Amino acid sequence: MKMGNKGNKGMQMSEINEVSWYRGFIQGKTRIVMAWIFSVALILSVRDYPTWPGIIVCFLGATLRYWASAYLRKDQYPAVGGPYALTRNPLYLGTYLMAIGTALAIQNYILAGIATVLFGAVYHFIILDEENKLKKIFGEPYLTYQALVPRFFPRLFPQSSEKLKAVNPTLEHHQYSVELGRKNKDYEAYASFAGLIGFVTLVAFLWKNFLSDLF
Repeated sequence: MKMGNKGNKGMQMSEINEVSWYRGFIQGKTRIVMAWIFSVALILSVRDYPTWPGIIVCFLGATLRYWASAYLRKDQYPAVGGPYALTRNPLYLGTYLMAIGTALAIQNYILAGIATVLFGAVYHFIILDEENKLKKIFGEPYLTYQALVPRFFPRLFPQSSEKLKAVNPTLEHHQYSVELGRKNKDYEAYASFAGLIGFVTLVAFLWKNFLSDLF
């Protein structure tokens, strides 16, 4: 049985509306809610002090965010220097590494897996919407950037500065800027790292010394 054109169009519109609703939902305070849920999950999971492998992954994520802050001129010029020559979304990648690093530090591999799935489900559409916005702002140079640098998982080696000149010809923007990093509050990356690892360390201390006898 063949479905008419009206039926096909109706299904397509329904699918579009569902995606639009979901995108509107995740653009709200969903990320804040996820952060709180993640914090509660950490509290319920921590039993031992954080281990070094996870701490290192979390630290690398914070360092990536700190590094990226020194190149980001939001909605003014395409960021192409530093980590932006490896991945188009180093800030989001850094956030992801910090989250799973913390989960790995407390050896909760299930939480790390859940965080990965939820991160992908939420940030996939957030990144797509941001890409559409940047295409409208920067036009052809951003399309060139998309062809040169992967969306999320980084290249093994940075894309050449010569090729990235086609995206942003201002060589100054390819260089690390301490002033720009401070303007973008780069210090918050390491503050968040200290907060996450300090938080799970404190919970582990409370569990070992006070709570374990109660539960």
